[in-house]
Amino acid sequence: MIKTIYFALATLLLVISGSVYATSSSETVQGEVISVMEKTREVIRQTPITERVCEDRDVPVYGSNEQPANELGSMIIGGIIGSAIGNKFSDSEGAGAAGTVAGAILGKETANQANEKNKEIVGYNRTRSCEDVRTVTQQTFQEVIGYRLTINVDGKIIDIDTQTKYLPGSQISLFKTTSYSVQ
Repeated sequence: MIKTIYFALATLLLVISGSVYATSSSETVQGEVISVMEKTREVIRQTPITERVCEDRDVPVYGSNEQPANELGSMIIGGIIGSAIGNKFSDSEGAGAAGTVAGAILGKETANQANEKNKEIVGYNRTRSCEDVRTVTQQTFQEVIGYRLTINVDGKIIDIDTQTKYLPGSQISLFKTTSYSVQ
């Protein structure tokens, strides 16, 4: 369409100038498809996949190699010592009670730390652990974006690009435009 407009404008300019005269003709002709080549482009498709992955693990079992420290006894002893320290260093009321609480907490913590030090691995339990793992698979493929036809028309071999697929040997209608002008 645009070529026709340009051609008409060029013809009009030539006719107006008077120095050159041009003419053109159009017709439908038949051609035979000799070969078809796919025009492609490479496309990469990424697909997220979530897989459940499980594995068996050996988890240590801890036991004590000695007699465990007595938490209650440690709390009582800590409370007595804390009360004595609170009363000795402070003249205010309630200092002994605050020292008793602080000493009991400190005594319990000391017993817990002693028990932790006495632990050792006495065996293993096999445990199954699973987690969801997200991965992305990537596929590369060729996508057809059109066809290049080689056609025999009017005794000439021409190439034309098209979106329509034809088979070799097919007859195809072509629009042919011929232009003539004087130099």
